[in-house]
Amino acid sequence: MTSTARIETPRLILRTVTLADADNIAPIWNLDGPPLSPAEAQARIHWMRANQQQNGPGKLVYLGLVIIARDTGEFIGCCGLDRDKGHPVLFYWLKRNYRGQGLATEAARAVLDYAFTALALLRVDGATAFDNLASRRIMEKIGMRYLGLDEEGGHFFTITREDYSQHKEPGL
Repeated sequence: MTSTARIETPRLILRTVTLADADNIAPIWNLDGPPLSPAEAQARIHWMRANQQQNGPGKLVYLGLVIIARDTGEFIGCCGLDRDKGHPVLFYWLKRNYRGQGLATEAARAVLDYAFTALALLRVDGATAFDNLASRRIMEKIGMRYLGLDEEGGHFFTITREDYSQHKEPGL
């Protein structure tokens, strides 16, 4: 089973979330809602790690990674894979001052590679709010296929392992 993950890219380190990340996870867990209390953040991290321990080849329960800038060691966001309706779903979030630099694309591409190699998943989905054009562009850049609007009115994407292997950038 996969209890921890560490993925390095040219500019990023993506690693399994730990209790030391609680102060960074607390304000972003609810996105537009209030931050989690320290105890709630620690409970979420325990939940993430317990679920991640159940991952294995062909099986995803949850993959929660923090994104660290390689040059500074600073926490700049989070990414990973969750499940929706039985399918793995890609997610990513960056601090505002790190957006627009290709870092989310770099992180998302690395998570897809991990999904299709280490976890041997067959398919990964993605969704973004209707007005989040930057996120939609990221999904297009990493080779996800647009399927239209989902039930919530957002954009829905998918990619199979076969499609990914054809779109994969050299060196990944």
